[in-house]
Amino acid sequence: MNLTSPHIMTSTSSSTTAARSSGPARALTIGGGANLAIAAAHAVGLIWAWSMFRAVGIEEDMRLLARDGAALPYLLTLVTAGAFAVFGLYALSGAGVLRRLPLLRTVLVVITVVYLYRATWAIGAIGDGDAAQVAFAAAALLIGGCYAYGLARGRARSTRGHGARNITVAEQR
Repeated sequence: MNLTSPHIMTSTSSSTTAARSSGPARALTIGGGANLAIAAAHAVGLIWAWSMFRAVGIEEDMRLLARDGAALPYLLTLVTAGAFAVFGLYALSGAGVLRRLPLLRTVLVVITVVYLYRATWAIGAIGDGDAAQVAFAAAALLIGGCYAYGLARGRARSTRGHGARNITVAEQR
């Protein structure tokens, strides 16, 4: 379903349609969708947990964690999936796709910082030749960039006289 199409969203106001189709809202929608996809991949990946752990390079860490309790690697993966889902829901809220969530702007800033930190944290992996970590860092940079753009451009547009109701991202203040 295309949420930016004015034909599909006939029951919404024109300002809501403008908010969802704006560049900042689109960036947050992309970031939110990516997070929800990552959350789903974590949850579905539990079917093949040890193969997934091996593929992403954390099998040994998870085996050590399993020594303290066989369910811990699975629980940690579910908690991680939950965190990605919350990240995604906050992005969709900032984009105006979902209702406004508590502390929206603050949480979106924290998520942005987490992603951009994760992207820079793995710079050493480039020299190590760890392709998986380089790919994860690149994904973190792209998703963090979506959040950063959505926050920065949404705020800039709302302060140039376009009105706080035109961009849901601007409603966070």
